[in-house]
Amino acid sequence: MYWTQHHILCCTASHCTQKGANDVVVQLRREVMRRGLDSEILVNTCGTIDLCDIGPNVVVYPEGIIYSGVTSKDVKELVGAVAAGEVLDRLALGPATEAEAARREYYAALVSSDGAMSATEAEALALARGFSPDWLGEQARRGFVARKPGADGGPETLAATKKARDRYQV
Repeated sequence: MYWTQHHILCCTASHCTQKGANDVVVQLRREVMRRGLDSEILVNTCGTIDLCDIGPNVVVYPEGIIYSGVTSKDVKELVGAVAAGEVLDRLALGPATEAEAARREYYAALVSSDGAMSATEAEALALARGFSPDWLGEQARRGFVARKPGADGGPETLAATKKARDRYQV
């Protein structure tokens, strides 16, 4: 942590960058310096933390707090919370938060369907949990679901990968 009390890592993978992550990083660094906290808080960028669908994402160490959907408007409040050793609950992501619970439910249903389900069913399952077809495509690109050709020319199937099963403990 370069001898600071807190280390803020901002995801700047392509999906988070498309959602404004670079602006968040610049503003975080400026706000930390403006408050004279640069000897206490270090701000760096990082690659994906595999949550880009709800990004931009920020991780604060040593607390291990993940903040999702962070925008430039959140920066002052976020830096204030980090400096005070507090958690900004409205942006904090954890196993019990709605977004993570919905993901866990989705992957549990996918796993419980004998390992794979038709792409049509998997898409309907995603929609029922508030996820768009784009979300499902992003999950495939990030290695959480695998698309497989159907057996004997049948419909394409989707399966949860080991990465998804491990992450969501399903």
